[in-house]
Amino acid sequence: MKTLIVSLVTLLGSFALAAGYGEAGCGLGSMVMGKDGNQILAATTNGTSGSQTFGITTGTSNCTEGGAVRSAQQVPLFIEINKMVLAKDASRGQGETLSGLAHLMGCDSAKLGQTLKSNYNQIFVETGMNPQGIQSQIEKQVSANKSQACGA
Repeated sequence: MKTLIVSLVTLLGSFALAAGYGEAGCGLGSMVMGKDGNQILAATTNGTSGSQTFGITTGTSNCTEGGAVRSAQQVPLFIEINKMVLAKDASRGQGETLSGLAHLMGCDSAKLGQTLKSNYNQIFVETGMNPQGIQSQIEKQVSANKSQACGA
């Protein structure tokens, strides 16, 4: 029985060490101290700076393995959280939320704003403010108006 427990601990421990950070986890501490540095100091740095929580959420600060929000999920999550304010900004063709969406999509905010403003009814009214429908219509309009919405 002891052999089984030791084998499991050794096996699971090797998976943890395969990550790009040490036992203190990801965050600012892992970046400063490294994988083989002082893990107590790394954990203290992570805890006092709050960088580990931020890193896990955004997938930064050495926290790229399984972050809560991966880049493929950022746009749908952003739309779902901000749909009311995004609709208001889109109706005007400008605004902070619209700029945030443009940044996530890799678009120029002025060009995307104009595209969303001119297609407001298809994007927000016809979808009944359903986040999946909003995303689908935005992607459709961006694809149809690539040079206008996200042109280089």
